[in-house]
Amino acid sequence: MNNHRYSSFFNNRSGMFMLMAWMTLMPWFSTVSLSYLALEHEELIRSFSLLQWLCFFTICIFSMGLAITPTTFISLVCGYFLGYHAIIPVVLSYQLASLVGYGLAQKLDNHTIDWVEEKFPKSAPIFANVESRQWLTTFLARISPALPFGLMNVVLAVSGVRFGPFFLSGLLGMLPRTLFFIWLGAQAPMLVEAVQSNDYFGLFIVLSVAGIFGLFYILKPKP
Repeated sequence: MNNHRYSSFFNNRSGMFMLMAWMTLMPWFSTVSLSYLALEHEELIRSFSLLQWLCFFTICIFSMGLAITPTTFISLVCGYFLGYHAIIPVVLSYQLASLVGYGLAQKLDNHTIDWVEEKFPKSAPIFANVESRQWLTTFLARISPALPFGLMNVVLAVSGVRFGPFFLSGLLGMLPRTLFFIWLGAQAPMLVEAVQSNDYFGLFIVLSVAGIFGLFYILKPKP
């Protein structure tokens, strides 16, 4: 078999290690750094003009799409500074960010599924289930906050999920967590309380368990 046609950034250990390290460490580092900057310059941020907010959301599109900033953090901070006016720009930013990640993953990918199935033959039924249940798979992957936004962009793209299910079902899956974190930020009297709040743990656990359990149930190979 010609292994050259399976060449891909994702089809080797070093590539996968780099991807996982980036998506694990970078969101944590950016959250800590941006939280400090936001706390130090809260008054300045509150005085942002419409153009400055447009620039901010444009940057967020690429930072979220490249797994630099966590989506929940962006929702929380925008809810704090903009209140419920943040809903539309945050949702639009999420969707455009997902397209950045989806497009980039497709550019870097070349027959990743074939490579994985060759290395792990038992994975073939899982990918078959993804292909036959793309809408539900995408929805469950998005609704769980425990599944990183940037990582799911890559996983769904290389798993062969079509653009329609990826975009529309992803939107429906992201809405509950997005609206909740915007609401949480809008209710916080101080930014530090919003960032450090433990009020979201209950919903975080419920959505995470529901999403992960649902994915396991629909994707597991049938006996």
